[in-house]
Amino acid sequence: MKKYIYNVMALATFALLALTACDKFERTEVTSEIFVNHRFINLFEGETFQLTASPVDGGTFQWSVIDSEIATVENGLVKGVKSGSTIVLATRGSSRFAVNVTVTPKIPLTDIEMSATNIEVLPGNTFLLQANTVPASANDVSPTDYRWWSDNESIARVTDEGKVYGLTEGITTIHYRRGSITKAVSVIVSRTFAFKGPHIISKETPLVLPFRNFDFGGEGYAFHDVDESKTGDSYRANNGDSNSAAVDIEGGNNIGYTASGEWLLYTITVNDDGIYDLTFTGASADGGGECFFEIDGINESGNIDINRTGGWGRYTTLPTDGPAEIELKKGIHKLKFVVTKAGFNMRDMKFSYNRPL
Repeated sequence: MKKYIYNVMALATFALLALTACDKFERTEVTSEIFVNHRFINLFEGETFQLTASPVDGGTFQWSVIDSEIATVENGLVKGVKSGSTIVLATRGSSRFAVNVTVTPKIPLTDIEMSATNIEVLPGNTFLLQANTVPASANDVSPTDYRWWSDNESIARVTDEGKVYGLTEGITTIHYRRGSITKAVSVIVSRTFAFKGPHIISKETPLVLPFRNFDFGGEGYAFHDVDESKTGDSYRANNGDSNSAAVDIEGGNNIGYTASGEWLLYTITVNDDGIYDLTFTGASADGGGECFFEIDGINESGNIDINRTGGWGRYTTLPTDGPAEIELKKGIHKLKFVVTKAGFNMRDMKFSYNRPL
């Protein structure tokens, strides 16, 4: 009997606890708070942007704007009117949500100005390119809508900041795009660069190129000199080149004391494809000599004989049997003058357009 009473008491206690727990359950009301999918928007004058409010199952929203001269709103569609700042309000019942709106005039991007259109970089060196918007205040293209790239990354690469890395000798093109505008920069990666250049060859204007204006770069790259004779001329040093004292320039004018196996390198820029006549001035008091001209490593002139002229300062136009015809294509090339037999001085060379390729 006692055991039965204990069981009844236990059941009663459990029921009481259950009822107590139910009484302590917190009942929450459905929230009346509303939300809009953006707190801040930026618009150009005349531009529209659709805002969305939620929750959608609690009734309709009322949309309003603090300053309708700056922006308007209809069913959440905001339109920029004129430059300035205002607030768009979404309201339902006692709840509201504020959206900050900034309107600016639209200034179209019309062009991109590059800090350089042609650059020369030594292998292992860098060059920082800069791209500037025109006008500077242009704002219709996102600051992130741009790209840099190289046509040949084995020659030169470029970072997102416009830093160009020269890797191996060659010529490639770096491109920059901002919005729909694209610019190109010609890149030469080389150990030699034009001295007092650029040396431009075109259909319209003949190029007269003094032999003394061979490339910057030094022995083994811009020139090769086989003897230790030095004239002490300061022409190159006076024009920024301290690595060419071995080349025998006489009186800042001609090159003398030539020896077999010597050569000089020139960077030339050809504007127009064509066959060009090549002549040069030389002088020899002795038995003369022999030479040829290379374009990008290929002998284009053939061997040219230089006969005795009767004096080291008595110059004549060579070749004596008429100009050497050189095929040149538009672009940047390396011209090499090679002495195969010594015994002459040289002063300048001339390229004149002859006919199309």
